[in-house]
Amino acid sequence: MNTLQRGIVLAVAQVALLLAVGAKYYIDRARLPRAWVETAGYDPDLPIRGRYIQLQVLLPVDARKVSAEDTAGCGRIELRSGVATAVLGSVMQTTGDRLYQRQACFMRGDEAEPKWRLMQPMAVFLSEHARDPTLDRDAGPLWAEVTLAPGGTLRPIRLGRMIDGRIAPLS
Repeated sequence: MNTLQRGIVLAVAQVALLLAVGAKYYIDRARLPRAWVETAGYDPDLPIRGRYIQLQVLLPVDARKVSAEDTAGCGRIELRSGVATAVLGSVMQTTGDRLYQRQACFMRGDEAEPKWRLMQPMAVFLSEHARDPTLDRDAGPLWAEVTLAPGGTLRPIRLGRMIDGRIAPLS
């Protein structure tokens, strides 16, 4: 096999790998549940960041599992009536209905805010000419539509803002 043939084989292998990963995410997006989650801008102050923003996910917490003294804890993210909810406690609990679980760690937000923050921020990549939506603080909270992948991270799909009680996706 000469150099040209090896190069072509390598190029075909790389394209096949890229297509396999793309197909996996496409299938996951079609079959796994989606939810809109409230986010807060988070800038880790990195000198080399690229074109993405860091968002901290804010989730309502299952009040039955949390005491007033709890400030942090690990658990899972469940989809309950279309709302992504933080459930602290046992991570391996399963039920017969469609329950999507993910191990995650949370910390309590402000005293006035009953939502908890996911400790690991979520990266959302922006297109080249897109404006950073976290800079527009007067527009209200930023929301992200995410795929709830079991055993993995939250996968962002798109961003939106709450307008008249409904989330309008950003263009």
